[in-house]
Amino acid sequence: MALNQQDHRSCRIVIGLKAASDIDPPVDAATVLASAIKAELVGVFIEEEAMMDLAGLPFATAVSFGASKPQRLTPDTMKQAMARGAMMCQRALSARATSAQIKWSFSHRRGSAPETARAALNAGDYLVLSGQNHGFGSYELIEELRSVPRHSSGVLIAARQHQKPAKGPVIAVDDGDTTGAKTLALAARIAAATGQQLMLFAVAGTDADADRIVQRARELTGPTAAIEVHRFLPNAPRSIAAGFMHFMPSFVVADLEGEPFGHDRTALDLFRATKAPVVLIRADESGKQ
Repeated sequence: MALNQQDHRSCRIVIGLKAASDIDPPVDAATVLASAIKAELVGVFIEEEAMMDLAGLPFATAVSFGASKPQRLTPDTMKQAMARGAMMCQRALSARATSAQIKWSFSHRRGSAPETARAALNAGDYLVLSGQNHGFGSYELIEELRSVPRHSSGVLIAARQHQKPAKGPVIAVDDGDTTGAKTLALAARIAAATGQQLMLFAVAGTDADADRIVQRARELTGPTAAIEVHRFLPNAPRSIAAGFMHFMPSFVVADLEGEPFGHDRTALDLFRATKAPVVLIRADESGKQ
């Protein structure tokens, strides 16, 4: 794919992991993105202070399926569980990164999971967040999504839990602004790295605006690149959700603050419809229009 050169700063992809993490989906998604943009994977195992505090209470117990009776929780048993969780996370990260020939690192931090993961971000980094299918986890995801610092590179991954990697197209959602162009460029890299079809969802109010989006996509990827184009009207998230469900993408790349993920309720509905990792780009000040 003859993708024109784009300004893509050197960055890392930061993955916050916990003892109870569903490790595979976020690490798998991060590995694909890291391979596409030649980034470093940075695993941060978070020893949650709330869990350590809970283990110090006199009535703290753990109930496990298959166990004959509840087990007493103590600070020592919690530390042992944390150590086992950290080892599992490090092994998973090491295996994926080594197989993909990606630079990686792993560290431990104590604190609250969302804040600690955000604190690990340097300027230009990406942050990996694990999505939930339903319930409070989804709203927590949105809160974390909107709290990512402005100095991040502007890309987030919402990696769905309990989903096997899909083999569908890589979809770029472009609403015509500068950030929309970046979604197409990043989606093209991911499609090239994974060997999947590149698909463009052009969101525009008029045929002329949609034509401009498609023309820009051709200029970014080269005249011979294969791009399947579908057009959508603004403020029509149900149509876009239906498109996601129909095409079953392997990755989606969109604007965090633009169409259609800029609204919390809409974003949740689209995450549920997508069932795939979603890369959301945060616009820098120069990219706003």
